[in-house]
Amino acid sequence: VSYRTVMIGPLLSRLALKRIILASSSPRRREILETVGLSFQVVPSTFAEDLDKSLFSASADYVKENARRKAVEVASRLKADRKAADLVIGVDTVVVLDRDILEKPKSKEDAKKMLKRLSGQTHIVLSGVALITSADGALHFVFAL
Repeated sequence: VSYRTVMIGPLLSRLALKRIILASSSPRRREILETVGLSFQVVPSTFAEDLDKSLFSASADYVKENARRKAVEVASRLKADRKAADLVIGVDTVVVLDRDILEKPKSKEDAKKMLKRLSGQTHIVLSGVALITSADGALHFVFAL
């Protein structure tokens, strides 16, 4: 028995009738949702991801807020275009090393520097997920893994 069958299976028929949006162009995030059998569309967020990290007491709070803002941006844009979704999924992932939050590298050179810094070091990968429904436009669930 797979995780999909036990955890998601009973919901898939109900979710199949909903317009679900992934607020990300990440191939890995698409793959994860496809693996569980979810039908969705991709509408990448245009949120600038420029939050001041020093305003957050915990890395998990930072990654959850980025995920929330991505989902809110896409949900608001779709609603303004009269293309509201039933569910918008916003996700953000960071790496934490010695309390420093490392985000997606901006270039190949930046990626090399980051990998060199991480090499042989214990670090944490955190993903924040935010779910927004169109019924009331409210944020219903935000968590970090």
